[in-house]
Amino acid sequence: MIRRKAKEYSGSSLELGGAADITKHVPMKKLKSMKAVKYIILIILGFILHAGYRFITKPSSHGDIIDISPDDIVNSVAPGNTDNDWEDDQNPFLEDLERESKVKEKLGDHAKQVFDNQRTKNTESVKIEKNSEKHKIVKTDEHTKKENKPKENIEKQSPDNNHPKKEIQTNILDNKLNPRNEIERKDLKQEMEIENRIAQLMDDNQESQKLDHMPVEDYKDPEKPIRKDPEVQQEFQQKAEQIAKVVNSNIKTFVLSEGHHTHDIPAIVTAASQQTFSQIEHLVSSVQYFYPKEDIYVFDLDLTDAQRMKLSAFCNVRLRGFWLNLFPSFIHDLSNFHWRPLIIQTALAEFGHITWINPGFKVSSMAFNDLVHKSEEPGILVIGQNADYSTFAVTHPKMYKYLTVDRTQLFKSPHIEVRAMIIHNTEEVMNNFMKLLSACAVEEQCLSPPGAAPSCRFDVTGREYADCHRYDESAVNIILKNWLGHKSAIFMEKSNFLQPINKYDKANPKICKT
Repeated sequence: MIRRKAKEYSGSSLELGGAADITKHVPMKKLKSMKAVKYIILIILGFILHAGYRFITKPSSHGDIIDISPDDIVNSVAPGNTDNDWEDDQNPFLEDLERESKVKEKLGDHAKQVFDNQRTKNTESVKIEKNSEKHKIVKTDEHTKKENKPKENIEKQSPDNNHPKKEIQTNILDNKLNPRNEIERKDLKQEMEIENRIAQLMDDNQESQKLDHMPVEDYKDPEKPIRKDPEVQQEFQQKAEQIAKVVNSNIKTFVLSEGHHTHDIPAIVTAASQQTFSQIEHLVSSVQYFYPKEDIYVFDLDLTDAQRMKLSAFCNVRLRGFWLNLFPSFIHDLSNFHWRPLIIQTALAEFGHITWINPGFKVSSMAFNDLVHKSEEPGILVIGQNADYSTFAVTHPKMYKYLTVDRTQLFKSPHIEVRAMIIHNTEEVMNNFMKLLSACAVEEQCLSPPGAAPSCRFDVTGREYADCHRYDESAVNIILKNWLGHKSAIFMEKSNFLQPINKYDKANPKICKT
């Protein structure tokens, strides 16, 4: 039985030493037919690949077409080879090689010519664009010179004698901000004067660009010292001192002499743009609910006339002007947040002490009085929370060229996410915080260095530099930690006084004007 089974299944069993005759059970005819089918398939694939190659290498534009037919390429004879035709007839292999080389040569020449033609077109188009731009600029300059000769003469006068920008803003102040009485009109003019004088400091110092030529170190190592240019540091300190003089001079003549600013709760200040208008509506509605007797001072960044009219109709809202056209062009980019420290400084000079609230948050409790009491000792209190990453991780390294800080401590301490700040205009706050923050705001390379971006790439620890920047929030963290130490409990409070705005909530501010 065993031998019979082995014989019957000889193709699958070699038991008892029996040899299997494999060829006896292999269908040979089937194999031959399969080979034929494979050859046919390969031939068809060859034709398909050849057709695809011809389709891909076909010129894409009529301007790049060269009139070469396939027969001309294959049958063309290279110069100097007419005497060797008899050798080609006797050597088919050499003839095939020669034809193949000629095809490659022709295709290479064709590709080169197409590339040269396209490059020539691009060069010509660039030249045309440059010439047109140059012509446009020259034309505009000439037109401006013809139209604005009297204006140029005015601008050459000293800033104290009818500064043109200041005069224009004064003329439209009543129409744009609609002050409710003479006291408020005086406030608005005083704010404009502060902004105007700070802007003049910026205009006088915009020629300095020494930072661009300074060497770049390996900033990812917090223990590696930052090499600072003494001239840059000196100019930065001079700006800080000049800003302090501007603010102090206006406080002595204005804030201390006006009793209507000396209330117990610091003035609530914020700023509104076209993009954040709906968020300001939520903030206004929440302040009206929890603190109905308090005014909300809203600085106008770029509101439309309709938004401005709607906002001024809300109860307890007082519009303020931030005159962007007074400042250099880099201030106009609202995403860089140069405007925020300047508005805080202006409001602080007017009111003496303020509560700055960032757009995007609303009042949600009655804990304001306790926070104000806690802010009195250092003169400043940040309402926010500690983040899961360090300030070192979200600060562009070039900011360290201006602001002094222990970067090893900055690497270890958590970053403070700012929602609001209660600030008192004391001498300590001015000398150790506000004048440095304002000086950084008026210096483009300090607050928004080239290459700064808000999006981060954190590592596992959240401490290493994440190739991002938090602009004025980074500056606030650095200055406060350098002044009051890296223990945030001294100057930061996590409170339910403010909450992020829920986009699904509807704001219903009370309207007092129609």
